[in-house]
Amino acid sequence: MAKVNARAILLLLILVLSSQASSAQSTADRFRLILGQCKIAEVHGKTFCGTFKVSENRTRPGRRSINLKVVVLSADIETPRPDALFILAGGPGQAATDHADFYARVFATVRKERDIVLVDQRGSGGSNPLNCDLYGKSTQGHLNDLLPLDPIKKCVKEWKSHADLHFYTTEIAMQDLNELREALGYASINLFGTSYGTRAAQVFLRQYPAQVRSMILKGVTPVSENIPSVIAPDAQRSLDKVFADCEADEHCHASYPKLKEEFVELLNRFDKGPIAVSYISEDGKTEGLKLSRGAVVTTLRSLLQSTSTIAQIPKLVHEAHEENYGGLIKSIVTVRDGFSTGVSVGVFLAVVRSEDLPFTKPSDVKRLASGTFMEDYYYQQIRSASSFLPRANVSRDYKSPVKSAVPVLMISGYLDPATPPDNGEEVAVALTNRKHIVVRYGSHSYSSLAPCIDQIMSAFIAAGSVENLDTGCVGAIGQTAWSIQ
Repeated sequence: MAKVNARAILLLLILVLSSQASSAQSTADRFRLILGQCKIAEVHGKTFCGTFKVSENRTRPGRRSINLKVVVLSADIETPRPDALFILAGGPGQAATDHADFYARVFATVRKERDIVLVDQRGSGGSNPLNCDLYGKSTQGHLNDLLPLDPIKKCVKEWKSHADLHFYTTEIAMQDLNELREALGYASINLFGTSYGTRAAQVFLRQYPAQVRSMILKGVTPVSENIPSVIAPDAQRSLDKVFADCEADEHCHASYPKLKEEFVELLNRFDKGPIAVSYISEDGKTEGLKLSRGAVVTTLRSLLQSTSTIAQIPKLVHEAHEENYGGLIKSIVTVRDGFSTGVSVGVFLAVVRSEDLPFTKPSDVKRLASGTFMEDYYYQQIRSASSFLPRANVSRDYKSPVKSAVPVLMISGYLDPATPPDNGEEVAVALTNRKHIVVRYGSHSYSSLAPCIDQIMSAFIAAGSVENLDTGCVGAIGQTAWSIQ
């Protein structure tokens, strides 16, 4: 932290008194930021962990408050640069602090001179989490709908016991972030957002333009975009390019010469509903299961998000076509476990319920999803599940493009099924001081991008400018080798 490092404070506990605290408040309420030195696995250097208290409903600050989980990776130098790097996680609903080791590694050069601040957005991680066990412990539970309604109904009831779901929107979360910025003593900050975090970064920039020195958007989500409308066509675009890459590769094509046809035949098996399959579990037991089309297509979309799992798709499709579903089912269980445990389902649904669905036309979804491998499944799942949550208010101009002259670096993966390069081009129209990098063999995750993108981002933050950035290494990022049987 700027203030903490400047004073070389070595106390085990740091208390920053809120300027908004009144004399009528209790002593405990007057201390909003509580940080102590801590250790995080795989993270070196001085690190502080703690909480920052915010009002859940700012129109009634005397009522319920939320303790946001905060981690500060202190700069290596005694007197750091005054503008820290703040991390905005994806999802919506992922916890930034869960990945402190990743960000410490990616931004190691940045940390030499700047603090790195991670905070779990309200409702996620350690910040009054709105979690939900969607699938239980059984394999069968993972092979049904993506958003099963019975568990969600139960979770909504539990969430309401400790959260008012009207107050878990992006705009309110960015107010939290700005209050934390003030409490930590940074006049301006640099932002890094990934996936949904890029939307959050744009919202912060619109709300607090004078407080942003620079911004990195990795996997760009336009504020103007309605997520349910584009999920199916964007995933189809990615799959088409992956199939084309396999066909163009000598070894991949030789191993899977009829990949497209096999994929179509595989999906056709679900025309009459879930299909009966056999699965040998890790303990050697054979299970008779029902595999749904929804489980297959949503997992395939997730596998398209990483170049390491893209490399496995032809093999998985071919094996499933040959009625060997073991690899596919294992992938489904892994992906869905990651979603259920790694994403706050409550935040995910609250954001989409209030910031996307009200602006989504069913006719647009039907038109855009027609002929895609996902069809309108994802949209129908989100619409049904989010119907149990209230619609929160957002600003009238919420969907308007964010205009700014702040330096912005955008990074897109050419194969990305969630935030394709066209998203970056759309956002760039309203940004007058930007640079957009498209990685040909990149997707949505960070797989295969280090150390090249690490170096570019660090140079950008150091300079606070997109001018004269050396991006020559991008073209050298190669294709991940296909998994060949």
